[in-house]
Amino acid sequence: MYSGASPPGWTKTRLSLLEKRTSHGSLVVPLPSASCTWASRDRLRESILPMSDTAAILLLSGYAVVTVLVIAWRIRRYDVDVLAWMLYCVNRLFVGLMWRWRSNRPCPLPSDDAALVIANHTSATDPMQLWMNHHLGLGRHNVRTISFLMAREYYVVKWVHWIFRSMRAIPVNRDGKDTGPLREALRLLGDGHLVGVFPEGRINVENDGLLEGNSGVGWLALKSRVPVYPVYLENVPGGPSMVVPFLTRGQVRVHYGDPIDLSRFYGQRPRGKLLEEVTELMMDRLAELGGVEQCNSARSDVEMQDDPQQGTVPAVLTSVTQVAGT
Repeated sequence: MYSGASPPGWTKTRLSLLEKRTSHGSLVVPLPSASCTWASRDRLRESILPMSDTAAILLLSGYAVVTVLVIAWRIRRYDVDVLAWMLYCVNRLFVGLMWRWRSNRPCPLPSDDAALVIANHTSATDPMQLWMNHHLGLGRHNVRTISFLMAREYYVVKWVHWIFRSMRAIPVNRDGKDTGPLREALRLLGDGHLVGVFPEGRINVENDGLLEGNSGVGWLALKSRVPVYPVYLENVPGGPSMVVPFLTRGQVRVHYGDPIDLSRFYGQRPRGKLLEEVTELMMDRLAELGGVEQCNSARSDVEMQDDPQQGTVPAVLTSVTQVAGT
């Protein structure tokens, strides 16, 4: 039989049906009163909610700890610090959304070894384009910095100096009389790092082909004896100022080329006509990659200076590479 107070809303018909079912041998289950039921529910809810909040906090904390551990583990595998890794994440997101970046093939840059990257220079955003997705074609995921030689007046700007320092950028004086930047570039290449240069030496505002290359980049290639990878940047937004390209949307296309074989020039003294020939070969490969024309001769107005550590080195460095030349 039914025991307990009749819950509100139950009709006599429902109670009689329940009694008929129990009279035929059905199991009699005592039903609690409505007031007892709702009170139990309230007590149950009061006990469950704090437990649910605690469980949610513990779960989220666990996810956060696992995420931090995974990030730390991945960074340990990379050749960058935490700051550079964060910059790369921001770079991938910004470049992908702003310029719809595409390439002709996976990036061929080496996973661990040194390499010299040469590219045409049409925008202040060129280094960002070269850094985008560089790790996806390395055989394994490995974020690396590409050290660009850049004008010192931009390198020392306070609010962006930390970015250039984290990226191992190499500041260059405009007068080009200091051989320190080339020595630093050679040191980085000798330590197995990537170094990026723009042989045109300044931003090409004409954008109708390649400017003549400076033979200083040929000297760097011969002296370091590392693979030289040409990369042609297409449709990179430019502008009348350094800021405009970062605010201009576009459809950037990046063309990767195979490394340039300069081994036949090794062992020869890197100066004069030899540097012009090597630089012209490098510029020809870059122009061919982009399907554009370039001046037939390399600039040979590179003053040579004797250096006790590196021998004879080019003195004019600002014409070799600048991240933000004018």
